[in-house]
Amino acid sequence: MAGGGPSRGGAAGPGGPAVLSRGGGAGPPGTAALSQQSVWYRLMKLTNLINRPFFSRFAERYHLAINDARVLVSLASMQEAAAHELCTATGMHPMNVSRSVATLRRQGRITDRRDPANRRRKILRLTPKGWSVCRAFVPDMERMSDFLLASMSPIEVEFLGRLVDLLIERLET
Repeated sequence: MAGGGPSRGGAAGPGGPAVLSRGGGAGPPGTAALSQQSVWYRLMKLTNLINRPFFSRFAERYHLAINDARVLVSLASMQEAAAHELCTATGMHPMNVSRSVATLRRQGRITDRRDPANRRRKILRLTPKGWSVCRAFVPDMERMSDFLLASMSPIEVEFLGRLVDLLIERLET
């Protein structure tokens, strides 16, 4: 993919021959994202690989679904937030945040109180139990991050961060 042009996948995928990663190509129209060489496909794979240790080790150890962990970690970094603010912070669908909030509340990991300035708004906070789980979980996340970025220079890590920020900004508009 050097030079930003389209690249042809090397091997046929499960759905047929490889296609060009930027439209056109060997597959039917509109299937470019299905190519294993497309950026979309690789981002999907990266997300799954990053989440794999969570599913194989952390979920059972901490009794958390991946979305529950996302809400827990985001709430820890924000100190307190309403559910809609967690949706913005995590990029999660409101229904998924609501389910995670309900689960975490049942587990005694978060609590809520009415906002005195806006009686319709519930402010969520971690309980001591929630902080304890978060403190136990975060070092595992940091180790994964260190492992993932270890082969990159500080400039490459900064550049990757900028690219991720650009993609997030684009999707949030």
